[in-house]
Amino acid sequence: MRTFWTNTIVAGLTCIAHFAAAQEPAPHDVPTGIFENPSRLPASKDTPSSSEAVAGVTSAAVAEVDEVPGNSTPSLTGADMLWSGTASIGLLATNGTRDLDDSGSRWGAAGRVRTELKGNSWRAMLEATVGSDRLRYDDDAALRQAYVEYTRGRFQINIGRQIVAWGRADRLNPTDNLSPRDLPALVSRIDEDRIGIDALAVKFQLSEQWSLGFTHVPKLRASVLPRAIAEVPELFGGHVVSNEKADAATNALRLDFAGNRLDGSISFLRGAATSPALLDIGVLDARQPQLAVIGADFSVALNDRWGLRGEFADTRFKHTQPVGLADFRYAVLGIERHFDGGWLGLVQWVHRDADHAQAPTPQSALVSALNRAIWFQTDTDSDALYIGLNRAPFEGDLSGDLGVLQTFDDRGRAWFANLEYRVADRWTLLGRWQHFNGQRLSNLGGLRKDSLLLLELRGTWGWRR
Repeated sequence: MRTFWTNTIVAGLTCIAHFAAAQEPAPHDVPTGIFENPSRLPASKDTPSSSEAVAGVTSAAVAEVDEVPGNSTPSLTGADMLWSGTASIGLLATNGTRDLDDSGSRWGAAGRVRTELKGNSWRAMLEATVGSDRLRYDDDAALRQAYVEYTRGRFQINIGRQIVAWGRADRLNPTDNLSPRDLPALVSRIDEDRIGIDALAVKFQLSEQWSLGFTHVPKLRASVLPRAIAEVPELFGGHVVSNEKADAATNALRLDFAGNRLDGSISFLRGAATSPALLDIGVLDARQPQLAVIGADFSVALNDRWGLRGEFADTRFKHTQPVGLADFRYAVLGIERHFDGGWLGLVQWVHRDADHAQAPTPQSALVSALNRAIWFQTDTDSDALYIGLNRAPFEGDLSGDLGVLQTFDDRGRAWFANLEYRVADRWTLLGRWQHFNGQRLSNLGGLRKDSLLLLELRGTWGWRR
């Protein structure tokens, strides 16, 4: 199996290199932000797509910048500085929670302030969020992002709390292993459940098309689990799985290529996982296991209408392998078609396979089952088809996306819809619906109760001087 995957990666990278060599060099400025990745857009560069997480798997992310109608960023000259920002408030109503209980209707409010101070070679970003209990953007501190970025020639450094997102597949991203999420958070835009991490990132533009980036995270924050899982250790003398941070540092390296019609990268990560695992150490408790991940992704525009994208990661546990878990491979390969009016149709094949884990003892059977549900290893091998229809944000009054993830063995499916309607110049009505179902002992079985309908009326105001 490993030989098959190795040959597949080598063949794919060879094709990327051949395609890249055949391209004419394109102008490529150093990106404004070290984690802003324009290649995360669809393979055809004309129409961006939205992002969504399906079945709790991390997704492709677009830059989370509120659009303010009528405002455009002027260029900086001389010693000019630009101060800009947005403030938004949302009134929310939902028919349930994301704690796998299908219970309760909730009303609440949430607010966000995002501001940026920018000079010729540097910028500073701050984002803060507040909200009602369980309706906020984040289950951590109100300070979601606070970082400083400095660029000099081909060199760029970024330090502070920031949102990190990797991967070029849509919604499902095997290489996105630095992005913890607040899974129970009730948010109308799924990428707003991302949690900022304290990190140091360095990027060097090797040429017009090639760049090399290094990211150091002293203590990687873990994703927040649904309460139905997070509270289980407390029943056995442990602690509720909340606000976990790794003891050891996490380091990642990424070699990226951005061309005219082809983008691709190879990445290496060693350190803590964003998903916690339960350990039976006299009491039931949680830790973030140590991982080594080799990943690759690509997106290519075949013409103005058709494109391909794909992503692959090989993940291996280091030091201690949690009960019930094993090394695994995760791959996504998709084809997309652009339609008039800003619509994008997408079909992606999703594959996950894991080595056979050591059989649990009767005493560790519960720990094994919970770990396998958290890590989507309930099915050792699984294949699924994702079908989606997206419309780029704010092209006209209505935008959004619809999708379904269907397993090949009919052991579960996930439905979702996200719609945005611009009511007025500053006001938008957002709706989100999702429903997961699956057999109890399946990768989607752990989310069998996850049904949600959420509405939000959001007002956004901006400033620039």
